Amino acid sequence: MTTTERPPFDLELSENQGIRIFHLKGRLMDQHQADRLMAAFDTEVDAGHTSVVLDMGELLYMNSTGLNILISVLTRTRNAGGDTLIARVSTSVRQLFVVTKLDSVFILTDTVDEAVAKIKA
Repeated sequence: MTTTERPPFDLELSENQGIRIFHLKGRLMDQHQADRLMAAFDTEVDAGHTSVVLDMGELLYMNSTGLNILISVLTRTRNAGGDTLIARVSTSVRQLFVVTKLDSVFILTDTVDEAVAKIKA
């Protein structure tokens, strides 16, 4: 796959039972992409959405920049009295969580609905 064939990072937001869902797509690899995610996230937390789900079902690749952003999101939601759950992690991205032992820090779920149910419980 050439650089031009690699899908760029994209972000969409939705809501499920009052919980904001961040749908991450493509490749999360640089500060510009991270800034875009953090700006969207800050808007939601400022609006009172302190628990969020990161849907990573279409996130093909993430590097250490992406991990740092996820840790920032988790820290901010927990400091605000909420939490960040991660849903639908691909095998390659899940491996990054295992190697860095962040799978013991984040709550990983198989589906968005399961993540929303855990937040609502």
